[in-house]
Amino acid sequence: LSASVSQSARITAFLFHRLKFLFGSSATQALDLVDRQSITLISSPSGRHVYQRQGLTLLPRLVSNS
Repeated sequence: LSASVSQSARITAFLFHRLKFLFGSSATQALDLVDRQSITLISSPSGRHVYQRQGLTLLPRLVSNS
């Protein structure tokens, strides 16, 4: 999934419907935040990645080890 999105930098209707099926309306909201460039990637020296919504510091962050 991520490979097909990163190669074309676009999400096809098929992938969008799969994401919406898996995650419900939160997928649409998350993709809207990405489209508006409201997500910041923070990388630590240890290699840990954290995604944070700009302007909101009290909400949980999505942490990724990749």
